[in-house]
Amino acid sequence: MSHAAQFNMNANQGAGFDRLFKLKDGNGNTDITNYTFTAKIKPHHTSSTSVAFTVTVTNASHGEFRLTLTDTQTSAMKAGTHQYDLIADDGAGGVDTLIRGYFELEPGISQ
Repeated sequence: MSHAAQFNMNANQGAGFDRLFKLKDGNGNTDITNYTFTAKIKPHHTSSTSVAFTVTVTNASHGEFRLTLTDTQTSAMKAGTHQYDLIADDGAGGVDTLIRGYFELEPGISQ
């Protein structure tokens, strides 16, 4: 695997978050059948507290997976800019950070 892709995201505080990703390589879709994923969001990369994204593989042979946060999770987070990353373990000894970036949590207005 290569260096992590930079991808910034945003969400509204107090609302659920759901983003679909498709992992591809130079030959097309990457089969992620045996992969396990870990994704966390922190106020800053040195923070001791984090919130875990739920990572759900939706179509392994086509490299599709989702990152989600519940409305309860985003309600408990402070509005502002956070950092996140997604780490993949391919099940054969390869572990790599696939995506990293900033996660902007907009303050909830109608909560």
